Amino acid sequence: MLQFLRRLFFDQFGWTAENNITGITEIDAAIPEYWAPGVIVDGDRESFWGSLTGKEGSMMPVISKAGELKKNGDQVTFNTIQQLMGSGRTGESVLTGYEEKLGIGSFTVSADIVRHAVAVSRKSTLQGNFDEVQMAKKLLSSWFGRKEDADAFTAILSSSSVETLYANSKTAVGSLNSTDGDRFGVGDLQLLEMALKRQGALPLQMKKVNGRSVPIYGCVFGEIEKYWLYNNTTFAQTVREIWERTSGKDHPLLQGAVGIYGNMILYDYSSILPIPQGTSLRPETTIYATLTTTATTLSVGGASETGPGSEDVTPNYTQFFSTTGSLQIENEILSYTAKGNNYFTVSRGASSTTAAQHVPNKLVTERNVSKVIGFGAEALFKAMPQDVRPIGENKDYGAHIGLGIEAYYGQAVKVDKRRGKASNVVVMKVYSDNPGGV
Repeated sequence: MLQFLRRLFFDQFGWTAENNITGITEIDAAIPEYWAPGVIVDGDRESFWGSLTGKEGSMMPVISKAGELKKNGDQVTFNTIQQLMGSGRTGESVLTGYEEKLGIGSFTVSADIVRHAVAVSRKSTLQGNFDEVQMAKKLLSSWFGRKEDADAFTAILSSSSVETLYANSKTAVGSLNSTDGDRFGVGDLQLLEMALKRQGALPLQMKKVNGRSVPIYGCVFGEIEKYWLYNNTTFAQTVREIWERTSGKDHPLLQGAVGIYGNMILYDYSSILPIPQGTSLRPETTIYATLTTTATTLSVGGASETGPGSEDVTPNYTQFFSTTGSLQIENEILSYTAKGNNYFTVSRGASSTTAAQHVPNKLVTERNVSKVIGFGAEALFKAMPQDVRPIGENKDYGAHIGLGIEAYYGQAVKVDKRRGKASNVVVMKVYSDNPGGV
């Protein structure tokens, strides 16, 4: 390392020739010990849920704790305290022997391995390799932040212990449509708040209203829901008035929020990738090759790609779609029984719709349905690694060298053991058609 820094210092000041050619050994020297942990820390800080994370007792939506995670299945244990639910004693009734046991319990999160790498050039100048190492760190940090968010949403959306509601008080996904007012609206926000209250969700904070304590919760939704919500003039005016007079604007929970409505802090979450993939809240992609009226393989996103060897590195355009389900393209609904990174195996003209030809770049969604999440404190628990190590390919394969990270971590929804239910989070499914064909 000292040799590497000395050479880099001399090169920077022109004391040696810049055309020193470096390969595997020099790249390995360019990875100081802090490089790999920095990837995790930066990614966690930049992720959506990372900004809503705190330690035990912080009353943040996500509770994070580091542990000795060395292999799959290793666990981090969190301490939890249950609220007092006994009826107490009245009058001169004896209290001794009727005390309520302090419900100090535990909640564990299991870890799994997470690893990823970037291929850097086989040989380059010393300065060029140093720059590639730094760029690899930025790319891996961004990747880990997105992975953290995707894993957090998956933990919530796939949990059978989380209650699911439907917009406009509907009872199933199939009944959601654009004509009955099933897009996300003010009434749905109020329903989410009521559901959180009724199931005893821990509030993110309490505020005083006319001397009475009122619980505050959070809500996260995608960009389509934000559009429909903010185009409601009554909603927009109410948010503006509440935001202007709300105290505690510097509270961490309000940083990054897009507004407050009633007793709900509002957050939006959207994809920033340059590929058609959508998010866990609203999976979407686009048609790649024309789908004829009789075709049963739907190509989406882009062409298949392979790496330096035989491995498949095709971007996962279908990552957020369910394993099986229903798709919507224009006015046709298609059912699918299998999917790959860039295709679906489909049956045509489902739900009494008519099979039609669809051309490239048309939008593909999960029946125009999005998820909205209402949450309180301690909705999600996250086990983070104490040790993160850099990994690299020690052998030189063709024109690339692997540079990456390896760590163990995990996330899980907190479940109330007394009821077997996640009391601090609620999911709502809403109709989510694209405005203006964007």
